[in-house]
Amino acid sequence: MKKKALVLVLVLVMAASLLAACGATSTGSSAAGSSAASSSAASSSKAVSSSSSAASSSSAASSETAKITGTLEVAVFSNGDKMDDFWNKAVAAFEKKYPDCKVTLTANPKIEDSIRPRFVSDNPPDIYYMGGNANNDEAALTAEGKFLKLNDWFDTATADGYDGLLKDNIGVKMFNTVNNDIYGVSFSYGTWGYYYNAGMAEQYGWTAPTNWKEFTELAPKIKEQGIYPMIHQGKYPDYLGYGLLQPGIATDSGKDTLVKMGNLDAATYRSDAVKNAYKKFETLRENDWVPASALALTHTEAQMEWLQGKAFIIPCGNWLEGEMAADTPDGFKMAYMPTFWYDSTNKPVYVASGTRISIAAKAKNSEAAKAFLSILYSKDMTKAVVEDAMGVPVMKDDLKGLTLEPSSQDMINQVNSGKVTVINEVGGAGNFEPYEQQRTATKDAIAAILGGQKDADTAVEDLAKEIEKIASDSSIQKVTIS
Repeated sequence: MKKKALVLVLVLVMAASLLAACGATSTGSSAAGSSAASSSAASSSKAVSSSSSAASSSSAASSETAKITGTLEVAVFSNGDKMDDFWNKAVAAFEKKYPDCKVTLTANPKIEDSIRPRFVSDNPPDIYYMGGNANNDEAALTAEGKFLKLNDWFDTATADGYDGLLKDNIGVKMFNTVNNDIYGVSFSYGTWGYYYNAGMAEQYGWTAPTNWKEFTELAPKIKEQGIYPMIHQGKYPDYLGYGLLQPGIATDSGKDTLVKMGNLDAATYRSDAVKNAYKKFETLRENDWVPASALALTHTEAQMEWLQGKAFIIPCGNWLEGEMAADTPDGFKMAYMPTFWYDSTNKPVYVASGTRISIAAKAKNSEAAKAFLSILYSKDMTKAVVEDAMGVPVMKDDLKGLTLEPSSQDMINQVNSGKVTVINEVGGAGNFEPYEQQRTATKDAIAAILGGQKDADTAVEDLAKEIEKIASDSSIQKVTIS
């Protein structure tokens, strides 16, 4: 397949929903997307420092006209060797271009635990990459004025290896925006969907479901083989929410339903479209189509059980391959699909997100921080996005000589064929749920249904009441998403 053609078509297909100053998990909106931090990796933290030498490089971008010197502190979410490799490459590229500036990189799967208090005390790092649970802080930090406005940088920046300005070379914009002001940017993006065990499908002659009816017909056949139809990251119910529930609602009733939910419209939560989506969790529990033990699993624990063949399907973003690369058995075949959590004949939806990176408003070296952002969009780092499984690059690039992770290639093939629709939230914190309290209420509703504490009707009604409380709470600064 010709990758250049695929990338260009992807950009065209996504333009209507993504080019209007999107943010995501990760954006004006997951990435983000994004995966939750694992307890096994939580204790690991890496600090990378390198020494500076003498000369400084010149740059055409106005944000880099001043000599870049001093020190630069970069704090990032990182959850695996490949992600660590990416950030080490970024530091090396920066220090090669700006040898008079010394970088300290802190990479941690629970970076928010150490960085959030520093923003509160007005002693933040210069740069903050908010993956994993750190994404939950983005809306509040933005509302509190903790991030630097990036419009001037974006309007003038260049990216090494590309002609012209950076802004003319970006195909998909995943920005954190407020009133057209940019406070965070993404260099890659991903989508939420589900993986299935392709080797298992070949062995038993199963076809991955493309809608709820197909899933309910397939699930009993899977159980007959002593395999669970699905497993999930029970400690982080947002995997089910973002991977299956949200895109399923959007497939059946349109993106506008998610937008209304994100804007705290309790009546939409009480609608039949939303109730029916939540009742599918009840069906999973009643038919024992997911293991009860999954409620106690972290994301990596659930993904390990899936890799061990204990279940056919697992919801996730399209970064699972990179995150679990070291633990994937030799010969294991996986494939990536959009949600099946819908009843209509409409085209299935991917919810896209991009984990964002921001500069602190009180950065000690904001000029160096802007130069570091520009490095992340260079051609070499665009290639590193692919090599280190950081998602799909946002840059218009033919990616010649590179092979995308299979799930990213699956996604691009599906978009290119016109079989799926890609949507994204604009103006909030990510994935159509701008408020931490809202995300918590959603996760609690899903967990209560799967755990048998509530039936779907009760859980949704309680969720709608929580949404009303959030909407009426004047202490919570409100945003409007679209």
